[in-house]
Amino acid sequence: MNKIELLIKPGSYLCNLDCSYCFYKKTKSIYPDVKIMDLNTLEFFIKKFMEYSEGKDIYFCWQGGEPLIAGIDFYYSVVEFQKKYGKSGQKVGNTIQTNGLLIDEKWIEFFLKYNVFVGVSLDGPEEIHNFYREYKDGRKTFKKVMENINLLKRSNVQFNILSTIGEETGKFPDRIFKFFIKKGFEFLQFIPAIDRKNNKISKFSITSKTYSNFLCRIFDLWWNEGMQVSIRFFDNILEVLVGFEPSSCTMKKRCGEYLVVEHNGDIYPCDFFVMSEFKLGNIFKDEIDKIYEKLKKFGEIKEIQPDECKNCEWNFLCNNGCLWHRYVKNGDLKGTDYFCQGYKKFFYYSIERFKIISKRFVNHSKL
Repeated sequence: MNKIELLIKPGSYLCNLDCSYCFYKKTKSIYPDVKIMDLNTLEFFIKKFMEYSEGKDIYFCWQGGEPLIAGIDFYYSVVEFQKKYGKSGQKVGNTIQTNGLLIDEKWIEFFLKYNVFVGVSLDGPEEIHNFYREYKDGRKTFKKVMENINLLKRSNVQFNILSTIGEETGKFPDRIFKFFIKKGFEFLQFIPAIDRKNNKISKFSITSKTYSNFLCRIFDLWWNEGMQVSIRFFDNILEVLVGFEPSSCTMKKRCGEYLVVEHNGDIYPCDFFVMSEFKLGNIFKDEIDKIYEKLKKFGEIKEIQPDECKNCEWNFLCNNGCLWHRYVKNGDLKGTDYFCQGYKKFFYYSIERFKIISKRFVNHSKL
């Protein structure tokens, strides 16, 4: 292990929004009386992992719910604890994934001072973004999010856009992409919304057909625009074609590279799998080595592939996709990805143009 990656939920599922496609709200069944992570827990887990890292790079990704509801003083404490327990020359990174609603000048000052990379959830233009993303009282969020994104841009804070695509919003790839291009956003990530409740696929979940149509159209628009922006999924495909390991766990041969730390120190292998049956331990009760041993076993499940995947021409790209997408399909971690047929359609549709791009990259790197 050459680095440590942690995804921390300081407020668990607590949020100032009530997005209809949020998969994390069901965590309330495990933690019905959740509170913001206290400073003793914060310091203890930072100390444990900083010591365990032995000077290797360590990255903290703060998520939720909504991580900013922990308050800005909480994050100043984060930095102080990282300084206290870090090693000389050690690289320590912090990123925050936020709905953007609480960002103000004080947060801007913090982001700039400590070089915090910010991911902002924005699903598209106003009517598309507001379709799933509302305040708890039903008020819409688009205008405030855009106001604060413009604040990030004016202040030169590094950020990207995370767009979650549900079944209804996934039908409008042109409007979504052209809106992002018009706004000058350079780094985009599209996440398919999908969940499984009471043994049924949730209503908001995007179908494999809608998702593949979305990806194909986004690819055409991206290609025709001269590939001016970075789209993470497309970047991952290019990484594979030029011989690199993809940065996304979805496309790796095995998953389990990061740990999820809940508000009380409980640890899980993935933010999708914060479920009692997948709990790896607790920072106060379990040794980190033992936790990583369990994480490794979890990650190895991804290598279990049915014959359909082993013999598939696209397996070198997707490695049977995401464990969560297997689980969502029918509760089985050993089956095929829920989006399998959609991926096949998209790979077939785009691969020759991806090869052209990858050859340009290889030739340019030789110069």
